[in-house]
Amino acid sequence: MDEETTRRGFFKHGMRGLFAAGLGVGFYNTTSYGVQLQEVTIRIRDLPRRFSGFTIGLLSDTHASMIANNGLFEEAARLIMSKRPQMITLTGDYISGSTKFLSSSIGKFRQDYLDQLVDSFSALKAPMGIYAVLGNHDFWSGPKALESISDGFSRKLGVTWLRNRNLRLEKEGEAINLLGVDDYWQNSCSLHRAYQGLNHDSVNIMLSHNPDINDDVLPQMRIDLILSGHTHGGQIYLPVIGCPVVPSKFGQKYIAGLVRDGERQTYITRGVGHLMAPIRINCPPEATIITLEKAA
Repeated sequence: MDEETTRRGFFKHGMRGLFAAGLGVGFYNTTSYGVQLQEVTIRIRDLPRRFSGFTIGLLSDTHASMIANNGLFEEAARLIMSKRPQMITLTGDYISGSTKFLSSSIGKFRQDYLDQLVDSFSALKAPMGIYAVLGNHDFWSGPKALESISDGFSRKLGVTWLRNRNLRLEKEGEAINLLGVDDYWQNSCSLHRAYQGLNHDSVNIMLSHNPDINDDVLPQMRIDLILSGHTHGGQIYLPVIGCPVVPSKFGQKYIAGLVRDGERQTYITRGVGHLMAPIRINCPPEATIITLEKAA
């Protein structure tokens, strides 16, 4: 069995657990939205002085579908813009589309759900730009969906896509690097291509839908911060049991929040939307503002 088949099998079993857990505990009230603004300060070694206090908005896992209310997306965008971040990042799974569940796929890409999401995010603006990567559900929904997502966000929001590549962000004569990869479960994911031309002399921040990309980071690579989603914070957090389903080979490690691996840090947002059913228990949707500071 190849690695891709193994990953998809893991996801199917995880979705069975999420669906079963949801049957017994009820549904999240989608009319109240309940998006939480999470503000986090992250300290980075050798951060250029001009980037001290630099703010990044982070949104992920909208999963636009019949069960994801546009008011949820608009509230998440409003919370981000209330802090006027200097840069905005989007880390994938914009749609649910085709979902690998049980022995087959369910659902399909619908343009109207994507259009509603893009319209809901129309207020997003940042002086240093909006940057994005794609998630597993985006890829699973096929080439047409990928093209529509890329074109829609680029035309209406001015999004720059980071598909296994990097770019330099300059501020008053100083710079950091931003890189991004395709979803970790896809064969097209290439951290080596994304890192090409980078080294230990600069601060490097990476966008990756799936935080499991940490497993591919080599000792000779300097990646100071990874911004991710994918795990939804478990979506359901139960007393004693914890989170029944975490789609990560690292179990609970990258479920949500800030995780440190030596000097490399990963921030995993709980995401905005929900998958399979509108269920979120002790795990509210999240819009994130990250402030960079230089480590002492």
